[in-house]
Formats: sequence, structure tokens, C-alpha cells
Amino acid sequence: PLVCHGSWPGMITREPAGTGGFGYDPIFFVPSEGKTAAELTREEKSAISHRGQALKLLLDGVRARLPLAAD
Repeated sequence: PLVCHGSWPGMITREPAGTGGFGYDPIFFVPSEGKTAAELTREEKSAISHRGQALKLLLDGVRARLPLAAD
């Protein structure tokens, strides 16, 4: 089986900030970005989130297991 995971270090804030995302995004502060997950653009969030990391690993793993097409 191909199992992929990612991690996304952060902290819980006392005050919500931002209007994007869902769930806990307004109170999940991302130190590397200096803002909450709700303040990140979709592209920024996808590039650094645990889900984005796992998806990239999954795609890389699938590509490595598929036979390459002849040119």
C-alpha cells in the first residue's frame, strides 16, 4: 500500500482572524506565514498544509509506480 501523510505545525490563537477556509482555520495560527490558516490564499494553504503535503507525496508515489509512456 501507498500511505502518505503530512504535518502542519501551528498554534491556536485566542482571537479568530480571517474569513477564508473552514472549521478551525480562523484560530489556527501558522508561525511560518505569520497569519492564521483563514488568512492564507487557497494556493498558499495548499502548498504548506498537511493535506497538501500528503497529496504531493501521493502523486509522487503514484507516478513512481506507474510505467512511463514511451516518447
